[in-house]
Amino acid sequence: MKKSQKTAIGGLFTAFACMIIIISNAFPSGMYTFPALSGVIILVLSFVAGQGIAWSSYIAVSIVSFLLCTSKEATLCFILFLGYYPLIRQYLQKIKLKFVRLIIKLLIFNSAASGIYFLLLYVFSLPGDEFEIFGVSLPLIFLFIMNVVFLIYDIALSLFEKKYKQTIYKFVTKMLGKF
Repeated sequence: MKKSQKTAIGGLFTAFACMIIIISNAFPSGMYTFPALSGVIILVLSFVAGQGIAWSSYIAVSIVSFLLCTSKEATLCFILFLGYYPLIRQYLQKIKLKFVRLIIKLLIFNSAASGIYFLLLYVFSLPGDEFEIFGVSLPLIFLFIMNVVFLIYDIALSLFEKKYKQTIYKFVTKMLGKF
């Protein structure tokens, strides 16, 4: 595939990923789902056009979503974790020891989740007393639940990547070869 074709495909995937994050404005319940879907789109872009264009797309989607998306939580989730994780996951999968790989993935996720929480609390000025009910810290409970959801997300990414490489990749390259 020519470099100009890769660039054009990168632009299309970037626009599609931006559109999906901006849709999270209309559906607040999708503040984690839509950024995760945009991350998967960037993962597919890395298979089609390469890592360099996928990283450029991640940066462009991050900037555009920060400027246009009113859901700052969805934007921060994309920028600080869901946008780049599918790309670095490909490198993490090369670690042979599963336990070490899992620990590193959980460290990355928990660092990002903590960063999102503190940015929302201290930069975007969400009131801190809203995160406690009867003296119970909700962020810690939420973080535990999100760790379980993250592990499910990681397994889903693995299954998607496997299925993509087995069947969808041939279909996509055949369609792109017509252009």
